[in-house]
Amino acid sequence: MSEQIPRKGSRGRPRELSEVSGKSAFEPSRSMATLGSHRNRSMPSIRPDRALFGMRAFAAAHFAAQKRGFLRRKVPVEELISYSAEPLARPLMNLPRELNRDAARSFAIIQCFMRDLEGAMSDTDLFSEVLWLANQGIRHQLLRDEVFCQLAKQVTGHPSHDSAERGWVLMGVLFYAFRPSQLLFPHLEVFVESAQLESANLKRFLLLQLGRIKRTGSRTTPMTKEELRLALLVPRRPLVFGGSLKEIMQNPELVNAEGRLPRVLELLTAQITRLGGERTEGLFRVPGDADAVAMARLMIEAGQQTDFPNLRDPNVPASLLKEWLRDLADPLIPEVLYDQCIARSGDRKASLEILSALPEESYCVVDFLLRFLKHLLDPEIEKLTKMDSSNLALVFGPSFLRNPVSDLKDVFANSSAEQTFLLTLLESFQG
Repeated sequence: MSEQIPRKGSRGRPRELSEVSGKSAFEPSRSMATLGSHRNRSMPSIRPDRALFGMRAFAAAHFAAQKRGFLRRKVPVEELISYSAEPLARPLMNLPRELNRDAARSFAIIQCFMRDLEGAMSDTDLFSEVLWLANQGIRHQLLRDEVFCQLAKQVTGHPSHDSAERGWVLMGVLFYAFRPSQLLFPHLEVFVESAQLESANLKRFLLLQLGRIKRTGSRTTPMTKEELRLALLVPRRPLVFGGSLKEIMQNPELVNAEGRLPRVLELLTAQITRLGGERTEGLFRVPGDADAVAMARLMIEAGQQTDFPNLRDPNVPASLLKEWLRDLADPLIPEVLYDQCIARSGDRKASLEILSALPEESYCVVDFLLRFLKHLLDPEIEKLTKMDSSNLALVFGPSFLRNPVSDLKDVFANSSAEQTFLLTLLESFQG
């Protein structure tokens, strides 16, 4: 890999840039200090409206009516969605009778995991119970919303910060197994977004998990002990997927020996090469096996990544590379430059000037990726992969440029220009 894709020892301007004379074609409209803090347009958001969604709104519409006392008075919604130290008398939702016992067991597991029932079971037994809960949710779709509603209830108003945090951790871990229904999803999303968590890293992990499970859906195969062991490590680790480049580059654990590139970037590109990606037709276009991709990602997130000796398919690291780029908190090319890139997408001079103006951490990653992609465009390699520059630009365009608005009309209108910009960059970049 290192012989085929040489690295720069230090940051330099692209070769053609030294030949450019006259006034710079790149004139940023905003200070680079405002990166990530502004949007270029003000458009309606497609995010759920917090005034209409949330656990209270969901409970009022979908929780089972519960009554108590001699007069059988209705239990208020606020009480149904708030922490309780008592066992669950009946499911929060209207479940088939055969799942009532599972719902009660689920609540007891949540209480034990949050250490509300201290000493109720050993760590080994608790691990087994959490694995049971994850796999019951995979098997029984109707149980999934009940479990997430129970977790939301127990983290709301909990008197112990540490216990509440453990509840959030369990929610994030269960997202590896199954997702909420389409009915609950926007309510739970708003609930997580509105949560006042002391750990910003944990909250971002939860939101990242929601985004991932929204794309992939629930598992269809049971979760293994090893997968659960790894999943339990992830919430308290630094974010590899979903972090910002700046944060990644400031963490010695996540960067290479030279401190210039994220380890995960080197790992995945090296695995693509080792597994014969240069001879694989449809590289980056054909997805890797979903289970293999999920397991490899979990190992990386848990800090257990190796050289993946059992991996045989280059489409797995190729899929993970696309996921890593897509999940970055900020796009490779900052949003403040997006309009410049779209407006001058076919201008070689402008594309190189934009490249040279990137923040240092973005420049190093873009430079490495362009070298890697240019290597794959070698005629002998391209003949085997059937992936020419247009195909690679189509695949990676959204990874280099990210439309700062979510309006679908605007997204579709600019997608062609995003592809053209990367195609122009690939054709003009010499390294």
